[in-house]
Amino acid sequence: KQWYQRRVRVEHLDFSYNPNMNDRVVDILTQSSLIYSLTKLDFSGCSHLTDKSLVMLKKCYDVCWVDLRSCKEITRGACVRFAHSLKRELSITEDKLIHPPAVEVYT
Repeated sequence: KQWYQRRVRVEHLDFSYNPNMNDRVVDILTQSSLIYSLTKLDFSGCSHLTDKSLVMLKKCYDVCWVDLRSCKEITRGACVRFAHSLKRELSITEDKLIHPPAVEVYT
């Protein structure tokens, strides 16, 4: 295969404190082939994200860690709905940090 035909496999994206991150960018992200390999997303401090982003992120079936701390427009209720919508059991700690239940969280 040519280099441009290879499928990129990205497991972790860190958008933390990116002032340009918003629901539209999440929408574009979830329409790409990246959603099939993502397991970890860091949106901490992205103040323009809203609950709509979590609805779109439900397409990322394998995600098991999402940091939404300091995302002022995202509600805890939306985090709970998101965590329950995925195929694995996830916990929510530290005000909007979603992760597998037995993981030690260090900040």
